[in-house]
Amino acid sequence: MGDIRLSTPTSACLVLLAAVAREVFATGLGRCPIYPQLPNFDITRMTGTWYEVERSFYLMEMSASCTQLDVGINERGHLLITINTINRWTGAPATTYGLGILSHTGASSFRYRLNNRMPYLIGRLLPGAGQYNILATDYDQFALVWSCTSLSIAHSDRMWVFGRRREIDAHVRAQIYAVLQDLDLDPDRLILSKNNNCTEAYNNTIL
Repeated sequence: MGDIRLSTPTSACLVLLAAVAREVFATGLGRCPIYPQLPNFDITRMTGTWYEVERSFYLMEMSASCTQLDVGINERGHLLITINTINRWTGAPATTYGLGILSHTGASSFRYRLNNRMPYLIGRLLPGAGQYNILATDYDQFALVWSCTSLSIAHSDRMWVFGRRREIDAHVRAQIYAVLQDLDLDPDRLILSKNNNCTEAYNNTIL
């Protein structure tokens, strides 16, 4: 049989698909690592507005830009999470409402599900639902959030860096990357979130 040679565009597509598949289906071998809860964690200080600054690849967020989280707490101590985004291709706004249930009192981890009328067993399977860990935060500038799903012999995890502003200072970013390295999480997986012209976009489409 003759040699089969791939053209440059085809090779590039295969490399891209392989990279996407790696991020979507598995990011490490074995089950999800277990990280300790943050000491003296104060969930009330997590309330207010947060902006997505960086994140690892997540297929469900490919079209999202200007991601903003508004976090509150209800009378049962559950997190009320409102997520506003702008579709980067159409400019259309989207809002989702979620509920975060703390693992226990004082925990820095919570189970998130969409706050809708669907049965719990269905709602927990919807995109975005799952267990989330706040790995580090100073409450005033940044929060590092991590989620992981075990996939038999491998696991798939995601990371987000949130800030009280849409940009964070270089020394704060360096602090976040140091935390990730200490936890054996690769900061090179993070990509900058799409935060161009967000004020204009929200003024034109949401207000």
